[in-house]
Amino acid sequence: MPRFAIAFHSESKGTSVQVIEASTRDQAIRAFFNQMSGTYSKDSEGFAYFCEDFQDEKCPMGAILELEF
Repeated sequence: MPRFAIAFHSESKGTSVQVIEASTRDQAIRAFFNQMSGTYSKDSEGFAYFCEDFQDEKCPMGAILELEF
């Protein structure tokens, strides 16, 4: 199964980095969101806000890389 390294920075928690196994990039981001605790509500609306911040064009708060072994 593919592995993804995900980093996310928030002012309240600092930078969090995790390696997550998932079938797709989107599943990896969802798993990361489900594991992190923060200022986002744990529902679909919170996930939508998280994704907007994660992928913001001007100042993204997150990054994801697929690891190849």
